[in-house]
Amino acid sequence: MSLSIARKGRFFIAEHAAYGDTPSVLAADAVRHVNVEMTYDPYNRQDSPEKKRSPGVAYQFDRRTEAGLGTLEAIMRPSGTINTLPEADFVYKGLFGSVSNVVLSTTINDAAASTTDADLTAVTGLVVGGAIALTVAGKKYVRVITAIATNNVTWAPALPSAPANGSTVKSCIVYKLTTDLALSYVLCHYLDGFGRNLDGVGFNQGTLTLEGTEEARISVSGPARKQRSTGDADFIAEPGSATYVGGNPPTGMQGELRIGDTAYLHKSLEVTIDNALNLRNEEAGTEGLATEIYRAGRRRIDLTLEAFVETPATLYDLAKAGSTASIFRQNGFTEGNIIALYMPKAYVKPAAQDDPDEAATWTFTGQALETADNQNDELFLIFG
Repeated sequence: MSLSIARKGRFFIAEHAAYGDTPSVLAADAVRHVNVEMTYDPYNRQDSPEKKRSPGVAYQFDRRTEAGLGTLEAIMRPSGTINTLPEADFVYKGLFGSVSNVVLSTTINDAAASTTDADLTAVTGLVVGGAIALTVAGKKYVRVITAIATNNVTWAPALPSAPANGSTVKSCIVYKLTTDLALSYVLCHYLDGFGRNLDGVGFNQGTLTLEGTEEARISVSGPARKQRSTGDADFIAEPGSATYVGGNPPTGMQGELRIGDTAYLHKSLEVTIDNALNLRNEEAGTEGLATEIYRAGRRRIDLTLEAFVETPATLYDLAKAGSTASIFRQNGFTEGNIIALYMPKAYVKPAAQDDPDEAATWTFTGQALETADNQNDELFLIFG
């Protein structure tokens, strides 16, 4: 018998077609991961409350199964090719609720194009809330579509300068929030000699972290139906190979953050999603296993932004006034290797400020809001 070295572990994720089914797990479902933690208690036994002569515990009763994803942490990796889904696509889809992948390559057809709108040669498939990648001074900038009138497209935030007539415009992959969220997944982790399948996982909470000098990371957690392991009759065996997507992702050193249309130097941005998911596992006749996953409460999206203490007019004064503004963050300026977050309406509180011997830092906290009821537009995740 040999030890299982965790650094050699392989991880795969597949989507349930129906809650609790056993999907096929393929080589293309592989995800490079930093850490994964799973919890499982098939009996969840509780001590009997009955009176007895001696003080020890003699009787226990079975309760419903408890299982969960404690954490899955991974580096966010674009595919390297625009309109090809990124690695860990199921993680983003399960956390947000949907993915849009309109394929369109067109050009600016407007000698009077501005930093916020232009006529395009074609707009087939483009919708408000979608995203496009535009070219300015040799760099690719991702922007979210806010209006379409015939062939004129308006986007946000503003570009640093207007795109040139005839320059290329391409549509992007966008992960969008949804009202209902019943998506569930099988997570498979394999060590040498031992493997686990976590069944019926819903991504209840997720954190997207974009640092100033590192690669973007995602961390998710949530409840699950049960766990299978090596030797179980329904255990999903490891695929014979693993296929990964994309090369090195962009770092925060190649990126920008904008408050409204104003560029803002910052150290880090962290966005946390709480989906308020519940398992349906309290009814008789289910053998203690969940039968579905559903959204039970209100979704909440919080943010933390760190920056050096300077230029108060861009964000600090806005927060002090109680105003809202859009927040946009992009990593990378190369087509196929871009990650972006967009919050069209965010409320940020006046920052806490430290008092070190070196450069002082602001820590802003806030909340991403819907622009109106039934819009599901607090946050967009874009791969361009």
